[in-house]
Amino acid sequence: MEFTVLKTRIKISPLFFAVLTAFLISDKTGIAVYAILFSSLHEVSHFLALICGKIGIKELDLSVFGIRIILPNTMSTARKITVLMAGFTVNFILASFFFIIKNPVFGYINLAIGMMTAVPLSSTDGGEILKILMQEYFYDKSERIIKILFIIFGIVFIILLTAAAVYFKNYYIFIAVFYIILNMAK
Repeated sequence: MEFTVLKTRIKISPLFFAVLTAFLISDKTGIAVYAILFSSLHEVSHFLALICGKIGIKELDLSVFGIRIILPNTMSTARKITVLMAGFTVNFILASFFFIIKNPVFGYINLAIGMMTAVPLSSTDGGEILKILMQEYFYDKSERIIKILFIIFGIVFIILLTAAAVYFKNYYIFIAVFYIILNMAK
């Protein structure tokens, strides 16, 4: 489904809602609701950064890989990076806050969201930042370098998440591993 609101093209994949529903139904702990809440705050922080910079959004894409904001081509590199960093920065600040007030569950949820979005993979904020920097400084070799770095970071992150899933006996973490594998395959 596609439509336009205030000059912003919005694309919504039916799979977005299917994955969201499966995520909520499969979670027996109730943590998924909080993960969605803190993920929403992550996305709101991108919008606030755009509003503060008086920048419009070109496109909003809700897909199986999450929510993706397509920024205008006219933005400077520094502004693009600032907007992209706003999301995981808020998650890291929230994680710190929740650890300080001794709510480790909310702290770990925000830490996980921040880490998952900061790691440089193809459809994450960290990946977008890496693409922007590579294209800015290594334009002629950027595509090749980006692909190699995405594979390296993806493999390292898969190993770390698999070890965490086994160590904590929380096999729900394998959803993140599956996400990364799908991300690397596209």
